[in-house]
Amino acid sequence: MRFYDREKERGLMEQLYRTGPSFLVITGRRRVGKTELIKEFCTDKPALYYYVDQNKSIDILMEEYGRFTAANLDLPEYIRLTSPETLLEFLLSYEKPLVVVFDEFQRFLKIDPSFISQLQRFWDLKGKKSRIFLIISGSSVGMIRKIFLEGGAPLFKRADNILTLGPFGPKECFSVLADLGITDPAVRLDLYLLFGGTIYYYPYLFKYGCTDLESALDTLLLSDLAPLRREMSDVLIEEFGKEHATYYEILAAIAEGKCAQKEIADYTHLEPTSLPSYLRDLIDLMGIIEYRVPVTEIDRRSKMGRYFYSDNFFRFYARYIYRNMSQYQSGQYAPLKKRVLQEWRAFSGWAFEEMVRTLLREELSARYEHIGSWWNRRGDEIDLLALSSRGSLAIEIKNRELSLFESQKILADLGKKIPRVKGLSGPVTLGLAARSIAGKEILIDEGHFIRELTDMGL
Repeated sequence: MRFYDREKERGLMEQLYRTGPSFLVITGRRRVGKTELIKEFCTDKPALYYYVDQNKSIDILMEEYGRFTAANLDLPEYIRLTSPETLLEFLLSYEKPLVVVFDEFQRFLKIDPSFISQLQRFWDLKGKKSRIFLIISGSSVGMIRKIFLEGGAPLFKRADNILTLGPFGPKECFSVLADLGITDPAVRLDLYLLFGGTIYYYPYLFKYGCTDLESALDTLLLSDLAPLRREMSDVLIEEFGKEHATYYEILAAIAEGKCAQKEIADYTHLEPTSLPSYLRDLIDLMGIIEYRVPVTEIDRRSKMGRYFYSDNFFRFYARYIYRNMSQYQSGQYAPLKKRVLQEWRAFSGWAFEEMVRTLLREELSARYEHIGSWWNRRGDEIDLLALSSRGSLAIEIKNRELSLFESQKILADLGKKIPRVKGLSGPVTLGLAARSIAGKEILIDEGHFIRELTDMGL
């Protein structure tokens, strides 16, 4: 597979490289493509890539970095880089242009925080006179913020730019799938609803010859030789070690629809007072979940917050593999696959709603100040509510093909919820988005906002 997208990000990196010395921070959740972006950028440039392995001490890391540096720059034997001081002194004194990358940099906070202070000191002393383009990469958004963005942080305001990579959008993923030879829009949709915008998984479809949802399940997940069979557990074990099982339970609870903190605590039997630290890790360290409040309460303190997945594949894994691990480990893949396929339309409805919200947010953001979902304590929900002082737009999202009769009933039910939404200004337009909608023109003539997948560029 070729390297996809990220033209703006690569353009920024090229600009900083040409006008060096420069200092760039790249962050974003795991599997979002940070390392691939960096490697693509470094392809035709002199570069040193240092990976921060959290299982190694600072002494072992420095010995490794020293050997790696000497080998790649063909240094004479008398130059020995065996400590943070000697390594950083050498890099910032190097007389030729050089890209220097530290990947998973936030791990120095646990391995040896003094390395970060040393980097600050050497950058302040020699950074402006150096010839390096320093790139710091990290998947822990919260820790990167702590190092670079908080007042008093070790490297506060040292970086020229902080680049946050998000998942690929639906349109980009559909283009990738089309390039892989998957021409059926319905198949592309199913694969997107399984993997989401995490581009890391898409090369597996190409490598293993998967052409639809069923072959992806058979080959990539439901097999003794499946390359992704341990994906979620491997990631959690690497990050959390022996405590990974607790995080697993929390993720399984959210995958089962337990989105409020009390619901998660009850489901996992964790003490409510201990739960917030685990949830913060899953948000800030891993980027697997996110915390939301109803769109009408964005600008105020709210007790209505809920936790939602921001990763389609981890939600699938937690729901169908983790919760059925005995069946999975014993190789009983056929009944598990049958269950997935039987429940797929209902299960993937949430991912479909997220996808449509993303697409509609792109379309509506210029006209509305706030866009998001809404709910109240009595159980009423609106899939997308766009707010403006001139008027609002309420949209229901359905993961199916709708008849005109079904559409009219959904819109009528939506209208009944509007009086329960506090603080709306101006008129409220009712809308509907679905895979396809029969009688779309009739509904539009009635003044409704109507979108099918083809209207959203899919």
